[in-house]
Amino acid sequence: MPTRRTVLLLHHDGQLLDLLTRLFEARGYAVVLAATVGQALTHLGGERDLDAIVAAWDAHHPAGGEAYRWTLEQRFELRDRFVFLTEDPPPELDRLVAGRCLTVRPTETAEILRVVAAIAARVARARETEAQVVWADGAPTLLLADDDPVVLAAMGALLRDAGFAVTAVDSGNAAITELDRGDVDVILVEWAMVNGSGAHVFQWIVTFRPWLVDRVAFLIEAQDERQATAGPGRPTFWKGADAGDMIGALRRLAGR
Repeated sequence: MPTRRTVLLLHHDGQLLDLLTRLFEARGYAVVLAATVGQALTHLGGERDLDAIVAAWDAHHPAGGEAYRWTLEQRFELRDRFVFLTEDPPPELDRLVAGRCLTVRPTETAEILRVVAAIAARVARARETEAQVVWADGAPTLLLADDDPVVLAAMGALLRDAGFAVTAVDSGNAAITELDRGDVDVILVEWAMVNGSGAHVFQWIVTFRPWLVDRVAFLIEAQDERQATAGPGRPTFWKGADAGDMIGALRRLAGR
C-alpha cells in the first residue's frame, strides 16, 4: 500500500485550517496542523517526513517566515516544499525564499491544492531517484575540513561508520587543494577556520566548481550564536548536535 503524502498546515485562522484539512484529507493526504510557530517547529523537527508545508506569511502573521528561517538552518532539504499563504507578501519573503517557493492567496483553495500536489509529486520523484543512487565504489565520497584535530578525527570516524568514504583535511586551503584534484559527492566544511574559512571555500566552489554548490554543508560551534546563520543558504550543523539528523542530510546531499 503506498505511503500517504503528508502536508503540514501552519495558520492562525482556525476556519481556514479546518477547510484545508477537509480538502486535503478528501484527496488522500495525511494532514498535520499547527496554529503557532512552536507547534510547527515540533513537526518540522520530528521524524515524520513532510511532502509539503502550507504556511501563512504576511506583515501581521510572520509565522511562515520564522518557520522557513528555521528550516534553512536545520532542515534544508525542506526549503523548496513551502507554499506561503498571503494577500500582501512582505519584502523579505522574496529575498529569503529566492524563488524556491510560491505564494498563493488564502482564498484560492484550488490553487493551493494544485501547488501542493505538484510539490508532493516532485518530492516523490526525488525519493525514487535517491533510492536508485549507486556509487561506483559502493560509498559516497565526502570531503571533511576542520582545523580542530580532535573534531576532525571524531567526525571522520563518525562519517566513515555511517558509510562515507571520507577525505579529512585540517584547513580550508587544503580543502580547496583536494577539490582542485577532483569532485566529491558531499562537502562538509567548518565555517570559522583560520587557514581558509568556510566562506572562502564556498566562494571558490561558486567560482570554479559551481555544480558542487548544492553539495556543500557547514559546521559551526554550538556556543557561538554569531555563527548561527553561517553559510549562504546552505545546511548548517552545530558541533555536538544530533548526529543522525546531520548524517541523513549529508546522504541526501550526496544523492543529488
